[in-house]
Amino acid sequence: MPQIRPFKALRYNTKKIKGLSLIVAPPYDIIPPAMQEKLYRKHPYNFVRLELGRINPSDDGNDNRYTRAGKSFNAWLKEKALIQDEKPAIYIYSQKYKYNKKYIDRFGFLALMGLDTGGADRVLPHENTLAAPKTDRLNIMRAVRGNLSPIFVLYEDRPHKILGIFKKFCSGARPVIDISFEGVRNKVWKLEDSRLIKRIGSAMRGKDIFIADGHHRYEVARMYSNEIQDKDVPAELKKNSKFMMVYFVESDDKFLTILPAHRLVKDIGSLAKDETRERLAKFFHVEKAASLSAMMSKLDRMSASHAFGMYLGKHKFYILKLKSAKQSDAAIKDKPKDWKRLDVSILHLFILQRILGIRDVDENVEFMKDPEGVVPMVDSGKFKLAFFLNPTKAWQVRRIAKLGERMPRKATYFYPKPLSGLVINRFTD
Repeated sequence: MPQIRPFKALRYNTKKIKGLSLIVAPPYDIIPPAMQEKLYRKHPYNFVRLELGRINPSDDGNDNRYTRAGKSFNAWLKEKALIQDEKPAIYIYSQKYKYNKKYIDRFGFLALMGLDTGGADRVLPHENTLAAPKTDRLNIMRAVRGNLSPIFVLYEDRPHKILGIFKKFCSGARPVIDISFEGVRNKVWKLEDSRLIKRIGSAMRGKDIFIADGHHRYEVARMYSNEIQDKDVPAELKKNSKFMMVYFVESDDKFLTILPAHRLVKDIGSLAKDETRERLAKFFHVEKAASLSAMMSKLDRMSASHAFGMYLGKHKFYILKLKSAKQSDAAIKDKPKDWKRLDVSILHLFILQRILGIRDVDENVEFMKDPEGVVPMVDSGKFKLAFFLNPTKAWQVRRIAKLGERMPRKATYFYPKPLSGLVINRFTD
């Protein structure tokens, strides 16, 4: 486990600015244009101005979303809209939400994690990254010299020692932040007790860290730290850039919600829709479902099987259950067995590419979390068909990461995301 340490977070000054729920924002990569505009209108200090500023037609090298973010950041510091805590702390962070008719209260903590991970220390990714998002986040980091939002990581702790420390502490302390945002109640407690912080650090020692969300930001943090080591910048900046802000959560499945991203296909070539069903019937048990809700309900009950939902339009819903995993294994080359048995692997490499011969590229396959939103997209004719999946499990994320493999794109969507704007890690005091 890389070194963990407390830090003096920058936070919104609630004596100066009221209504924190109007100021926070989701992470940059789940803010579509309509939400961006809504967040801009919510409050003049809304965090979106730093996290994901507007792009204007007149932008150039001297005036763009990154330079404006840097100017806003420095102005908010000067105006004391953002103020720094006086003592280093670990920030306990809980998110309470309802999913599948049950309430889940996910506890984690925000701290700094060292980026020098030599020896037995391991930070394990499960997704590939792209150049454009890394360039974007690197420019933001250069502008503000800090971490605006944390990456989201998992750690294993079967005795629940760390969770026990948190719950005992929180039962006798008032949160410094308590807000609701998009149906999720977010609470943050400030833990300054050096004895408890040492206990948490000791309990984390030797653990693997699995990146759940924030692969691009993690790689960018390393890029930025390496970039400035040979530059003429303050020694404090060089030292502090070797750490990044991280949200740590125990990887027990009962504490986590992973949503699937369903697949919509635009072009199926010369393949007729009825032929799709016929081809799949050679390898899958194909059963018709009466409705979307009936299909999704049965799919949920079959989460232990390799089962998929399929929609061909005109109220034609189907459940597909794989007849033999050996057939799909044979179709997926040069990958370990655990990778081959992922539902997303079977869907992309066996169903789409091998059986149906569909172009499996981003221009042809789109992703949507809301199953109810999928149906009208197919009915409109924009997409020819859609496939529905059960969510990837947390243990599968850990297993694939330990194998040194990366999952197919959009294999996981951890819900809810940690909010941006609750705490900021600035590299210089």
